[in-house]
Amino acid sequence: LINNNYKMNEDMTIRKLAEKIITDFELTIKDRVDSVLELSAIAETNLGIDSTKTEKQKVKSDNKYLYKLINSIDEVTGKQLLKTFDT
Repeated sequence: LINNNYKMNEDMTIRKLAEKIITDFELTIKDRVDSVLELSAIAETNLGIDSTKTEKQKVKSDNKYLYKLINSIDEVTGKQLLKTFDT
């Protein structure tokens, strides 16, 4: 779902990109949630056995932030994500 409208550049963090997606009212709530979850999946996928503890903590912190953004537009999905995140 992440298309040409949402390209990351050196000034664009995952959090800023997610905020941009969440506030794109031309997309449906489902499409916005799916796009933010796609960002989360990409971040997780980029982690590997060679990732540092700091990199892993950054991805975890970013994902929690993304889930809170999702919660702001879709409370049911957001609560489920946050609940599973903390277990």
